[in-house]
Amino acid sequence: MGPVVKDQEPLSDAVARAASVQSLLVATDYDGVLAPLVADPMQATPLPGTIDTLRALAALPGVHVAVVSGRDLETLRTLTGIGEEEPLVLIGSHGAESSSAAVREAMEAAAVTPDDEVTLAGLRSDIEALVSEHHPEANVEHKSAAVVVHVRGIPREAGDAAIADARRVALDHPGVKVLKGKSVLELSVSHADKGSAVTALGRHVGAAARLYLGDDVTDEDAFTRMRRPEDVTVKVGTGSTAARYRVDDEQAVAELLTQLHQSCAAAHPAS
Repeated sequence: MGPVVKDQEPLSDAVARAASVQSLLVATDYDGVLAPLVADPMQATPLPGTIDTLRALAALPGVHVAVVSGRDLETLRTLTGIGEEEPLVLIGSHGAESSSAAVREAMEAAAVTPDDEVTLAGLRSDIEALVSEHHPEANVEHKSAAVVVHVRGIPREAGDAAIADARRVALDHPGVKVLKGKSVLELSVSHADKGSAVTALGRHVGAAARLYLGDDVTDEDAFTRMRRPEDVTVKVGTGSTAARYRVDDEQAVAELLTQLHQSCAAAHPAS
């Protein structure tokens, strides 16, 4: 499962310990964790069995499951195939959207304002013009509170230039939050973050332990918020991180989720 980052306790032991608590929150990012990263973001599909494992976890008493993403809620539901009536919680747009009423209520203070909408409209127009005129090989994705420039699959020099120019566009729009990810730059007017949304959900369900898996810089907000001894934070892939543990890739995530389900099923047998 990969090396331990900071703790001496093996990851497998930490997972088994978390599984034993009365109320456990399992939260995971989507892209680069459940689904391998691909050039076309809309073609990112979860590894076989991962969503089914999350469903099986959510069916156990005392286990709560959330998929957390920068994707907007509608897109996240489409990609995961998780239905509205299922117990799994979806958290989209870095916490600004959620299928959970409790999360939505907790994040109301971070909601997009009418002034933010005006800023976003101008930002979208400027980014579309930039990409169309100077970086046609890049892709633009529109979210409810952000515009995203994707450069995966294009030459590195061209991608770096597109990202740099998009950053300069953001400077012309005060209040825009710039989030740099893997071959992607997100320009957002949302004041939400994954860490706030996940901890709000944890409070709502009374989680005695929280397990979070993420691969990108936006997941660091969650890693830094989850510092209780019972929490298990896992970085997927390379790069500096505040997570306690690290695994290599999406396949390792699938294996970890399977182990977690086995441990939870033993500790939380269905009635």
